[in-house]
Amino acid sequence: MTLGVTCAASAAWAGAAAGMPVSFAVSGNAFKVSASRLEGDGFMQYASVKADRAGKNSPVAVTAIRSASLQDLCQSVVTPTPLGPVTLRVEAGEESPVRIDDLVIDLESMRGEITFSDLELGRDAADSRVPSAAGPPGAYSQQASRLVIRDLRQQTSSMTAGMFHLSGMHLAVKIGRHECF
Repeated sequence: MTLGVTCAASAAWAGAAAGMPVSFAVSGNAFKVSASRLEGDGFMQYASVKADRAGKNSPVAVTAIRSASLQDLCQSVVTPTPLGPVTLRVEAGEESPVRIDDLVIDLESMRGEITFSDLELGRDAADSRVPSAAGPPGAYSQQASRLVIRDLRQQTSSMTAGMFHLSGMHLAVKIGRHECF
């Protein structure tokens, strides 16, 4: 089962890199993502609840960006195995940016320096700047036409993308904890 989680994460990254929308059951393992800079067009975010495969509900901030580019992307997940913790780590975008379209993240926490353009707080989540991530009618959301995040650090339970181009991608699986941050 542990290796299955790792393989599922790899399949999600591979599918996204190939430009295919990815849908999957949430494993319950959070993963970390960092980038030195994210620039995005079309942003929206609202609070929701996500159930994992075991039926456990957890609060998330559904966060969507219509199109984004990232510098120095790192994604890591640590999985318990009979060998001890094993880290699956993906790095990309060191020389040319990672490009993503129709990004939707179930965000658990995030840090960074953020600048929004045309920010709207309290906009109905059903009236989304990112149609693929419209929320329930009447739900509070925050939306912006553009955002820039420096020194991004986030923990998330799931991610989907319509297109995910990983320039200069490197994937490594190592025994131990080798997280992005």
